[in-house]
Amino acid sequence: MGVVKIDLPMTTLAQPFRRVFTYLILGGFLALGTPLVHSEANKKLDGIVLIISDGTSLELITTTRDYALGADGRLAWDKFSATAFVRTYSASDLVTDSAAGATAMARGIKAINGVLGQETPDSTSGPASILDLAKAKGWSTGVVSDDSVTGATPAAFLVEHRNRSQYDLIADKILDQFGKRADIVLGGGYKWFSDRSADPAIKYKDGQVAQVQKNAEKREKSGVAYFDDWNAFLSAKKGDKPVLGAFFPDAFPYYADGTRALRLRDMVGEAVKFLKAGDKPYLLVAEAGLPDKACHANNAKRAITEVLELDATLDWLKTNAGPNVLIIVTTDHNTGGLIFNGPPAPLRTKGDALLGKNPVSEHPYLTWASGPGANPPKPDATPVAEGHVEATQPALLPRGSAFHTGGDVWLVADGPGSETIHGSIDNTDIYRIIAKEIAEN
Repeated sequence: MGVVKIDLPMTTLAQPFRRVFTYLILGGFLALGTPLVHSEANKKLDGIVLIISDGTSLELITTTRDYALGADGRLAWDKFSATAFVRTYSASDLVTDSAAGATAMARGIKAINGVLGQETPDSTSGPASILDLAKAKGWSTGVVSDDSVTGATPAAFLVEHRNRSQYDLIADKILDQFGKRADIVLGGGYKWFSDRSADPAIKYKDGQVAQVQKNAEKREKSGVAYFDDWNAFLSAKKGDKPVLGAFFPDAFPYYADGTRALRLRDMVGEAVKFLKAGDKPYLLVAEAGLPDKACHANNAKRAITEVLELDATLDWLKTNAGPNVLIIVTTDHNTGGLIFNGPPAPLRTKGDALLGKNPVSEHPYLTWASGPGANPPKPDATPVAEGHVEATQPALLPRGSAFHTGGDVWLVADGPGSETIHGSIDNTDIYRIIAKEIAEN
């Protein structure tokens, strides 16, 4: 609410009535506790949290809500006050990949697909990362992902590199950024920071082991506090050293598979705790990377479970981050083209029933535009039950891995500064929104 303004005709007779009437109205607002100036405008930010849920379409969020809560339920995602639509094309394509999508948000530029933190593979440098802007203002900074920290989304904030797939070289560059761009980095990908070639379950390509050995030596000399075990991380006294935590060889396993206890919410919570300990504002960038991987595989149950993991993280942030933290949540692109089919679609349907056939139409509730769900099963394949975590749903275009799709994506936000976020924006505007808030605090 802005400053209260009352206009009455300015005749000589009206002036005393205007004065009395104004005092009465202003007194009423004050008695009701109504601010005369928008309360958000005077708040200094304690922090900004940007969450990127990779490959997460609106259709997937709706499906997740229906699956877990029913059509009239409300996710934490639904309780954010600001909303916008976001355009996502890249410098090279109508349909972005994660590298260009993250670069747009991290650097405020359109990049060629596959390139991290710079416009083209041949660029000699990239523009400042949003992490640089925060550091220049004396803020603490961190990056969290349940993918490898060398993956495209976190890496675009941390480094500049010509090829998103050169994970060993990206890891080397990440090690250069501790204390400069990042105070804490948590996620997966320990195979890129320590040589695990003796483990038969961990694979490297030709030439990567030599680079990883260099990375390990560099890490040991860097002064960075390094953890590859979550419990060791929790029990350690962190002090003033920058922290690198890499808790799985590469990306985390799916939470639905039941093979891990560590959650995205846990890492975000610990990162916030670490950053707040410095008693200064902070910027945290966090990625929920696994919805994208599940959508590439046409695997709805895993995708839904990962969106619920995201939602648990958002719930934690809304409860614990504090009123002076700007939280922005978005996705980089849609993946797979998930479609929730109907009508008919019986209103109270929820849970695993949504993963199978509609009993009324006898068609699947869920289908995909592209992906492995279009491929006929191998003759000797064991059938997978519809509600099983490995089950896929039918797709139209056969692909080993589903395409991204080019539609506009969603953004939600809450906290000081969120009132300026609305309408149709570009993904590069996310950089500008955050940069403006950093500059003004």
